[in-house]
Amino acid sequence: MKIKYKNLEAEMKAEELAERIIDNNEKDWQEKFETRSKAKKELLKLKHQNKIEEQIIKRMDRNDLKKYYKGKEQENNLEKSKKMFKILSIIMFFIYGLFCMLGFQDHHIISAIISLIQMLLTVISLFISMDFFQFFKNDYKLFLIISTLLIVPWLAFAI
Repeated sequence: MKIKYKNLEAEMKAEELAERIIDNNEKDWQEKFETRSKAKKELLKLKHQNKIEEQIIKRMDRNDLKKYYKGKEQENNLEKSKKMFKILSIIMFFIYGLFCMLGFQDHHIISAIISLIQMLLTVISLFISMDFFQFFKNDYKLFLIISTLLIVPWLAFAI
């Protein structure tokens, strides 16, 4: 498109600009639609879960409600407990790694092997608390406690 006004001449590509603007608007519209549809799906899912929970609660008597809410509290406590044990397992893994290196440097082979076993037990505890596999209920605590109790024989061979 050419525009002439007095002594000034200007040339523009208005069609290309219009096409770019239209393309950008279409892309924005598609993105907005996709985010809105995702948000709507999530809202519908939450509403559905709430309706089902309300129906379940309406059918329950007081004793059942107490059991239901106790179960919810126990799930929350279990998650907090697992999170704490994950952090503790990671810390203990590095401490046992340090013990293992010191054992091999000082030629205390048995104490180094015990600390390797401790490292293995903490890794198993960490994997179980992350729900990779499970032997029985609260077994992640058991493995971490056993690894901690192995400090006694470690001390016997490290000194």
